[in-house]
Amino acid sequence: MQIIRKNLREGKVKLKIHTLDDIWHLQKILEPGDLVTAVTRRKVALKRGQEIEEGDRKPMLLTLEVEKFDFHKDTGSLRITGPIKSGPEEVQLSSYHTVSIRPGSELEIRKKEWKRHMLQRMEQARTKKAMIFICMVDRDQANFAELRESGVEMLGTVKAGEYSDDESRDSYYQEILDYIKKKKFQHIVVAGPGFERENLYDYIKEKDRDMVGKITLQRAYSVGKSGVNEVIKSSANKIVRESRVSRETEYVEELFRRIKTDGLAAYGPEETKRAVDMGAAETLLVSDEKTKEYREMMDNAEKMGGNVVVVSSDHEAGEGFLHLGGIAALLRFRF
Repeated sequence: MQIIRKNLREGKVKLKIHTLDDIWHLQKILEPGDLVTAVTRRKVALKRGQEIEEGDRKPMLLTLEVEKFDFHKDTGSLRITGPIKSGPEEVQLSSYHTVSIRPGSELEIRKKEWKRHMLQRMEQARTKKAMIFICMVDRDQANFAELRESGVEMLGTVKAGEYSDDESRDSYYQEILDYIKKKKFQHIVVAGPGFERENLYDYIKEKDRDMVGKITLQRAYSVGKSGVNEVIKSSANKIVRESRVSRETEYVEELFRRIKTDGLAAYGPEETKRAVDMGAAETLLVSDEKTKEYREMMDNAEKMGGNVVVVSSDHEAGEGFLHLGGIAALLRFRF
């Protein structure tokens, strides 16, 4: 995400969207009531005598008041809908329109107030995080996943199948190597139970020395999505540890640890609100599905000098946090 122009005194930020991750971050920043200005296409009404005809779709710069927005990961777009507040003369103001934001789009967002956690997320999206490829491997199969700022995406599987004979294992490893090379990642974690990860590593070392420098080995007790989650939780790899999913997982696990040991934590709407009001909340944790509900609490936490962390529900720890209620705080002191 590129910040083209920022004027917080006027509440305006102009952005250029580069990736799907940028779109994911953008939909966490937007709120109903924001004004969004972007180039879009719209049919124009033409008046012929007493009749009004619908003309062709043409590009134009429109400003909408955001009413709703939907992130469509399958099409790689964010659709923003709301009444038109300004545009060319031929466009009827207050009529509704939908703008589609995709990689390559530019837009200006105007807010009454930019919250600190929104600015932090925007800066986070501005700093490009390296994509990480995870290969979970055992004697029967290899599962592949991609870790991005927007979450974990399972990619595919290679079955050992006819490669189960020890003499034909090289064919199994070669198919895995071909899959990894096709994806062109710079950071690769190879993990799994037993010794297959070392066997695969030794094979890659022999066949492709350049690839070896990108690989980190890690032990895991399972493959598939559970193995990927295990890697994210326990990885010593700095890139994995600094990813959004890993950071959020650490916060949630610290919360659960404190709850279990009767430590400095509060959870649930009433207890967390009291902690915030008394200035005891050092870090307020809010599920991304609860931000509208707890917006006032988030504002108050920031005013009291607290840190606000929005935890996405698109990974295992985030799901567990949402089931807990989706609102909690790590405390400075008991209250």
